[in-house]
Amino acid sequence: MKHLPLAFGLFVSFVIAPAARSADAPQPGPEEGGLCLRLIVKPVEGEAAGFDVQLDLLNVSKKAITLRAAWRDDRELGDVRAYLEAAASIESYPAVAPWIGGVMVPHRKLPQPEHVLEAGKTLSMSWRSKGRRLKNRVTDPSVVQNPDFPFAGLYSVHAIVEVITPDRTVRLRSNEQLVPVGGSRAMPRSTYGRIQWVKPDGKEAILALGSRHQVSVGDEFAIGHPKSGHWKLTITRVNPDDARGNIEPLWSLNPGTDIPRAHMTAKLMIKDE
Repeated sequence: MKHLPLAFGLFVSFVIAPAARSADAPQPGPEEGGLCLRLIVKPVEGEAAGFDVQLDLLNVSKKAITLRAAWRDDRELGDVRAYLEAAASIESYPAVAPWIGGVMVPHRKLPQPEHVLEAGKTLSMSWRSKGRRLKNRVTDPSVVQNPDFPFAGLYSVHAIVEVITPDRTVRLRSNEQLVPVGGSRAMPRSTYGRIQWVKPDGKEAILALGSRHQVSVGDEFAIGHPKSGHWKLTITRVNPDDARGNIEPLWSLNPGTDIPRAHMTAKLMIKDE
């Protein structure tokens, strides 16, 4: 197993933090393949606002399990701990729109690091993030999500990671953690939802978010994908669980022919973005 360079070693701590040894540490998520995942998040206030994050991989089986990294590129450095930290994806409620973009095809030639996790042992990773994100690094941003929480409030979050073993790949989900963003414990505003219905002429649509999700008349949502087209939905009427609005094109590969369709996702256009 290769050692991390000093710079990255300063970034990720490989000792088990006191929270992991505490009796009040949260129970990990469901077991799969003899493994469980635990997430611990604590907000950091002040000028260095961010989060202290700890991710524990527990071997709850009665045998040792060999873990393997899956770095995409030879320039990506780090052992299995570093890989799991970068490969863990963060999901939340309310949901935050995922990152969308192009990613280079992997072309790694170096062997992947491995780590043997003995029965009953825990592999822990801890780090401090900055701002409103929980992570500092991701492997493939089109797969591994690291949401930038758009509004203050109390988000429910969990981590998802695919753990590679010689026999199979195990998809683990951690426990849920309540994370106060911006020092608030209020219900955050929903910014990401699905289109329920589109008028045949493509000029009106219904969004599956309403007043209960803090949607208001005049809100603008972006619909679409860079490879298909973009439209703007301007909300004109709000019900408790959905909202209706007018559609206009923002950009399209086929102007005048394409229209948004039901089940597409919509992201709130935040004014200061």
